[in-house]
Order: sequence, then structure tokens, then C-alpha cells
Amino acid sequence: MLSAAPLAAPEDVAWFLASYARDAKARIEESDLPALTVVREALEEALGIRFEGEKGEHFFRSTLVQTLFYGIFSAWVLWSQDHSPDDRAARFDWKGSAWSLQVPVIRALFEQVATPGKLEPLRLVEVLDWAAAALNRVDRAAFFSRFEETHAVQYFYEPFLEAFDPELRKELGVWYTPPEVVQYMVARVDTVLREELDIADGLADPRVYVLDPCCGTGTYLLEVLERIALTLDERGGDALNTDDLKRAAMTRVFGFEIMPAPFVIAHLQLGLFLQHAGAPFSETAGERAAVYLTNALTGWEKPHDHAHRLPFPELEDERDAAEKVKRDLPIVVILGNPPYNGYAGMAVAEERGLSDAYRTTTRAPAPQGQGLNDLYVRFFRMAERRIVEAAQHSAE
Repeated sequence: MLSAAPLAAPEDVAWFLASYARDAKARIEESDLPALTVVREALEEALGIRFEGEKGEHFFRSTLVQTLFYGIFSAWVLWSQDHSPDDRAARFDWKGSAWSLQVPVIRALFEQVATPGKLEPLRLVEVLDWAAAALNRVDRAAFFSRFEETHAVQYFYEPFLEAFDPELRKELGVWYTPPEVVQYMVARVDTVLREELDIADGLADPRVYVLDPCCGTGTYLLEVLERIALTLDERGGDALNTDDLKRAAMTRVFGFEIMPAPFVIAHLQLGLFLQHAGAPFSETAGERAAVYLTNALTGWEKPHDHAHRLPFPELEDERDAAEKVKRDLPIVVILGNPPYNGYAGMAVAEERGLSDAYRTTTRAPAPQGQGLNDLYVRFFRMAERRIVEAAQHSAE
């Protein structure tokens, strides 16, 4: 009875997309995916992970579905910017989504997955038609007033994942961080930079490189940019401030994310923020936020010997850009709320070895148990090694 009712609330749109995504996941779980072997191997190589066993297979198939549905959602958001809500005749067609996707790696993944030769054997065309039909009955004026003004974009992903794949959400520890917590953490970092490191402009100083290694939908990155914008305004507003803000988003405020869906939302969120700030990215110039699809726990120690080129140059460019951040840039701040669960079926040796430093100690008995395999411990060790030990080597 509600199939033709207009949609206005972001949570309702997320629920419908998750419902159809769940249908899509059920269909591909019943299918073999030989046609996507190249995509699978390219993702493993680019992300520095291995899809092993039942959980690895689950993650890969979930990744495919998320790429499809959030690729379409992102394309619809961008399409909506070019079509007035008053134009009732305008209809979004998901088949043209790749033309609207501005992040090259997502466009490449979407193009590989969304071809007729791959979708038809998996019986996904019908499900994607349902998703497009739901998007075409959204009251866009009402939706975007709530989507943007209340920052609904930053929690749009968690309700989706809870409805779409609650098992994966639990395994990966994906939980929404309250804005008050994010605001306090970013403000505290800004204060420490000013008062303890004598960096007068804090996060707005162009020497301060910031990384959220598991950025999700970009909540911390957005708050960092808002703090930078506030400092720039306090210094005295001029036309150069917006350029400085965009430069920060492109060159020194970094985010890493391993899952395509929140990766897409992070780019959407930062793009909308800069657009409202009067400093939109130029698609023709190839401008984008410095948020990369990568495994934050690998690729730090030394240049990897990539034995062969990836079949998709966009994935290769994404990997190389992320590794440049990991190896070459003097990161001063690492913050965020990384997942706390271990997810079997994906980790590689370099990632597992991060907790080894805590297994040997001269001051207390060596810690034992499953706790050291927790993802949160690995992220903490990565940050400790990158900031403390890298700084010591530089001083030497």
C-alpha cells in the first residue's frame, strides 16, 4: 500500500535501499561469481587483504552489493543537484550512474560490477530497478533539507548496514560516534597543537597533516575542516580562506577507508561541505577529497614490490596515492574511532604483526590472549609507530 508513497526522511530512504540491497545479497549468495574473479583479485591486491574462507567470501560479496547501491545513491545525489525538485518529469536512471560518479576508483568498480553481462546472470537488474524507483519517489526538496542541514549524511550509512548486513556490522565494529564526542576530540587536538606544540593556528596550520585511518563516513574529517574554517574566519575573512580550506581537504586532511559504501558517503559529505563553504571541487580539474580506499594497517614500512600492474588503473592510482601518504608525509595527528573487532578472513601478515611489539616487554609479564589481536590495538600501534617512531628516525 505504501509502494507509491513519497519518501522524505533520510532514514526511510536508507531503509528502502538496505531492503533492496539485502535482496541483492541473497541473490548473489546463491550464485557463482567467476566473471568477477578479476575484480576480486584486483581488490585484494589494491587493499592489501585476502578474502579467505567463509568470512572473506562474505566480505567480498557484501562489498560488491555496497558498491552497486552506494554508487547508485551517490549518482542520484549528484544527479539531483542538476535537476530541480520542481521538475516532476525528471527521472533518474541507474544505468547511467557511472557518468555521475566523480571518484575514479568507485566509478571503475561500479563499471566492472554493473555491466549487463555480470548483472543479468546474478539477477540483479530487477533489484536495481526497484532501488531507482524508490529514489524517483523521494521528495527531494524535503529530503535534502534534512540530509544536509542536520548532517544526516554522516549517519546515513550505519542504519543502512544495520538493515542490510547486521552480521558484518557487528564483526567490523561499525558504530556511529556521537557528534559531541567527535567535536570534543577534535577541539582537544586543536588545543594541544596550540598550547603544547606551539602551533598557533592549530589544525589550520599548513604544516599539520591529519589522518583518520578508518574514517567511515567522514565524521571526524568534516569536524577537522569545520575547525579549520573557524580558525581561518577568526583570522579575518577573505577570498583566500576558501582556497586554503579546499587545499587542506585535498592535501593534508586525509582519510582511509576499506569499505566502499562509507567511502562514497565520506566523499559526498566533504564535497557538500566545501560546496556550501563556497569552495567546490572542480571535476574537470580532477579535484577530490584526500580520502582513499585502502587498508590503513598495511603499506607503511617500505615501498611494496608490486609484481604486476592492476587491471584497473583507477585502483592502482588509489593504492599509490594512499601509499604516498603512508610513507612520505609527516603526519602530525592521527585521530578517529576505528573498529574494535577482529575480522577473520581478511588480515595479511603485515597487519597481524602490528601487535607483536606489545607481546614482549621488560617491565611486566608479556601480555597474552585474544585481546592483542583486536583491531583497535592494531590501529593504536600503527598510529604510535607512525608518529612517535617516525619522528625519532627523522630527528636522527
